Amino acid sequence: MRVMQHVSLALVATSIAGVLVASATAATVQVNTLGASSGWYADDVRTSAGVYLNGTNSSYQPYFQGALPSSTASDALIAQQLFFTDSGSASGGGAGVMVMDGTSANAGKTSVRYYGNGTGLGSLNNTFTSAFRWYMDPYSTSRTVALNLLVLGTNGMLYSMSYVGEGAAANAWNTFEVDANTATTDTTNYGWRVYSSGAPGSSGSSKSLAGWLTDATWGSILNDATVLGQGFNIGSYQRNCRVGIDWLESTLLNGGDRVEFGVVPAPGAIALLGMAGLVGRRRRG
Repeated sequence: MRVMQHVSLALVATSIAGVLVASATAATVQVNTLGASSGWYADDVRTSAGVYLNGTNSSYQPYFQGALPSSTASDALIAQQLFFTDSGSASGGGAGVMVMDGTSANAGKTSVRYYGNGTGLGSLNNTFTSAFRWYMDPYSTSRTVALNLLVLGTNGMLYSMSYVGEGAAANAWNTFEVDANTATTDTTNYGWRVYSSGAPGSSGSSKSLAGWLTDATWGSILNDATVLGQGFNIGSYQRNCRVGIDWLESTLLNGGDRVEFGVVPAPGAIALLGMAGLVGRRRRG
């Protein structure tokens, strides 16, 4: 996996500088765009040919840190793989989703994270919980979207932690809930994995989050690591699949209150939502 390829120490420096404190008055927020106004950014988006995209507005610039020139042309290409709609799903209605498209080839990838203003989100520990609702589009293949955390380990290195839940259904809404003790019956395909230089990644069995935090090798590195970003990704090796993210609730974001994705439809369009369309079952790397 190449997700860490362009991350630099500049991101680490700005992230440690301040930790986002959850507000006691936080309420549901609506996210319908990428960039500074929402704090949600594309950070590892690749075309079907495997070309990295660094958009001027939609990409999180510290991720690339000058390694790849930014362009509005890349913004336009990112918008073909990662965009917001008010159409809900083909069968389930809803008030909009964030669409993530795995592209037509295994070299493609779509990833989105919340980075806020480059500050840390908090500490990774056994109080972490997250829930999200998403739709699996019965595209050419069916895949599960991954919940993703970018963390700064206590050893000063960056790690990508990826969680894939089991039991998702195609052409249906799926709601996943995960906490530190959530385990899976199939650790070959599901659960938490850790990626970076030297990390076991897809080659090792997955664990619960608590399992990683107490692991003989990785526990001291990950326990109380600083979380720099949280989001979702689909691909690589998930060609011809789409998912739609409806909402996310996380102890690390918005004071634990809901983050809604998608464009809120005009009142006159609400009756049409049950006829709209979208969105994955397994993800690796």
